[in-house]
Amino acid sequence: MNNEIVQDKSDKLPLEENDSLLKNFIISGSDNDMIGSEKVPRKIDFYGICICLDGNAEITIGMKKYHIKKGDLCSIFPCDILHIRKKSSDFNGYIVYAHPEFVEGTNISSATSIYLYVKDNRCISLSEIEQRDLIKMHEFIKVFDARVGHPYRKEIAEHLATAIIYEVIGFYKRVKVLDALPFLKKDQLYFDFVELINNHCKRQRGIEFYADKLCISSRYLSTICKEIAGQTAKECIDEQITIKIQTTLISTTLSIAEISDEFNFPNASFFTKYFKGHNKGITPKQYRHLENS
Repeated sequence: MNNEIVQDKSDKLPLEENDSLLKNFIISGSDNDMIGSEKVPRKIDFYGICICLDGNAEITIGMKKYHIKKGDLCSIFPCDILHIRKKSSDFNGYIVYAHPEFVEGTNISSATSIYLYVKDNRCISLSEIEQRDLIKMHEFIKVFDARVGHPYRKEIAEHLATAIIYEVIGFYKRVKVLDALPFLKKDQLYFDFVELINNHCKRQRGIEFYADKLCISSRYLSTICKEIAGQTAKECIDEQITIKIQTTLISTTLSIAEISDEFNFPNASFFTKYFKGHNKGITPKQYRHLENS
């Protein structure tokens, strides 16, 4: 099972000689927040699709909620705020994702009508044959992509991967789009809060800052978070900060002191204490060693 999305290592890197154009993994109902979007919403930095193979799930993409079931396909774009609100115990999803640089390097412009249509209508329902053929196409690409020594391996894989993109676009042109579920005012405030955290958590850790931005009280903000995410506003903030720190630790070579400064902590000692308190007693140095070993 590929967990590179969790670690955020490959999504920002250029394609290396032995790197895959399209990566995949299976997420199941037993997985505990595998892609970091279940406890709290997460800002996505890749293009991807998920095919629901079994079970069902309720997800939010940006400001729209969807209830997906077996045979449904959802598309994800960079900068989306994704939240897997809940999934059944028998859920199985086949996820394929790609570097933004690859998708944006195809002939499919972000200004085209179909691109904008897909972005506004994320989830569609596929037949068993359609979902089976799409998965077979990706597995076929993996065979060619694995031939590292082939002189035209990259070019062959690129053309095959582009074929998958056009296949998905073809589905959107002819199959039923799933309607988004009603989105309440509380949901909107919550996701505005999440986006604010993503943009400001490196400098701001206090609830008051975010409540003021949303023009509501800190108490009401925590009530909304508790109702939607099962966490207080402070817990949501700390969760996002911890995830960003973890990502920085394993995807950069910055020193602990430099990361402490980047996240606006008064000193490295305070930073380490904060990280340990939100990461089961593990220090930043220990976490980096464990994840990179």
